[in-house]
Amino acid sequence: MLYKWIISLPMMLCFFWSIFFVVRFLRSSKEPRVTGSILLFYSAATVLYLDHWMYFSGHPSFLGEWSYSVVNLCVYPLYYAYLRALTRTKRSYEVPLLLLPAALVTIIFPLNVYFRWGGEDLIHLVARLFFATQVVWVLVRGYRLIRDTQQRLDNNYTDDRSYLLQPTHTLLLFVGFTAFVSMLLNLLGRDSFDGSVLVYIPVVLMSILLYGLGYVAAHTSLPEETLGQVEAEDEEQVRTATMEETDKLFNKITTALREEKLFTNPNLTIQDLASAVGSNRTYVSACINRRSNFSFSQLVAQYRVENAKTVLADPQYTSDHEALSNAIVLSGFASDPTFYRIFKDATGLTPLQFRQQNLQK
Repeated sequence: MLYKWIISLPMMLCFFWSIFFVVRFLRSSKEPRVTGSILLFYSAATVLYLDHWMYFSGHPSFLGEWSYSVVNLCVYPLYYAYLRALTRTKRSYEVPLLLLPAALVTIIFPLNVYFRWGGEDLIHLVARLFFATQVVWVLVRGYRLIRDTQQRLDNNYTDDRSYLLQPTHTLLLFVGFTAFVSMLLNLLGRDSFDGSVLVYIPVVLMSILLYGLGYVAAHTSLPEETLGQVEAEDEEQVRTATMEETDKLFNKITTALREEKLFTNPNLTIQDLASAVGSNRTYVSACINRRSNFSFSQLVAQYRVENAKTVLADPQYTSDHEALSNAIVLSGFASDPTFYRIFKDATGLTPLQFRQQNLQK
């Protein structure tokens, strides 16, 4: 009884998250592509682990190895489709290409049975090799998607929006570990674990992963305007800009930040800065990257830290609490934790340590 309950955990978790995302999809029209893609992932995973449960509990599965092979080849591509939707990446050939092996197995498997070619072992081997290729592709490309999106967030906002994707990035590392286990299990074949308590190891690992994926997906979203499409004329301006034009624009940027103190706005965006200097956000972002080797958020953080230093070293503030509070507000930091983290990273000191050292001089 305990054996059957434990091996049902992945199936039950997938079913739970499928229902959760069905309800979210029906109740809200916000981010339908994101919700729809994670719903498809959990729906496929539910079928896969239902098949697993039936197999290991001694019940006949739907269509034997055929259903298992097909759905197994759909799960990782569908998770990759979710990552692309979450990061607002344009649709491309990648997901259909990753799903192509599942389509081929769907057709070839029944043909093999009907015509009695006797190629079941070869089909299983090829399916496992396809699965391993999918896993590597999804991990490598998924990591790049998240990394590039975090960079785009840093180039557009100063209020820590890149950290919205940090849980997804961390979880992808765990996906990598469990994917290695999955590939190993696929190469060994699930027959090797039939009736053995060793099946508890992958069951527990996958249960933790599946719950974590669902929890992070349920709590991770990017604002609709976050990754707006870049206009073709903006990209053309970036490509054709001369060094002299770039230098001139960068001087405007630093002047606006220094003299107009735009950095004191905690919700400052690249569009705000672009409007202030009479340019477009794509050109401004590229200019900052080229001339300073910083992202937009890193450049603004420099100005905020320098301003905070001035406030913290000002003897007119008689209490540490007053100095710290004013340093945060007058420098444009969105929150206390953000201030402490950025200041420590930039100076190697906590704000209070910096204040105490400078007041003693």
